[in-house]
Amino acid sequence: MIFDTNILIYLSKNALNTDKILSKTASISVITKIEALGFQFSKAEEQQLLREICNELEIIPLTDLIAVETIQLRAGNRIKLPDAIIYSTALVLDVPLLTNNIADFKSLGTKVELINPFTL
Repeated sequence: MIFDTNILIYLSKNALNTDKILSKTASISVITKIEALGFQFSKAEEQQLLREICNELEIIPLTDLIAVETIQLRAGNRIKLPDAIIYSTALVLDVPLLTNNIADFKSLGTKVELINPFTL
């Protein structure tokens, strides 16, 4: 399972059950790590927790295959580059995408299973 950036933000703010969410086999795109750790936190503890979470997850690098999928996706859809990379990472790995922003990805079809974390 690939985590969208919002999942990491929710985890750092204890808005999701860390044990429940992290018990899944999970990884993140390198773009998710960049977005999440670049987030402006109001509390140092939240940022530290996020760093610890990132250290536990597998970080998927941007590969040529993911880049090709991202280019094809953006050529046919209006989608932000980070979202396109995250979606393409899930597509290439053939794993679900855990996101609270289902609407951002819904128009891309059904090639990637979208899972809302609040329904787990």
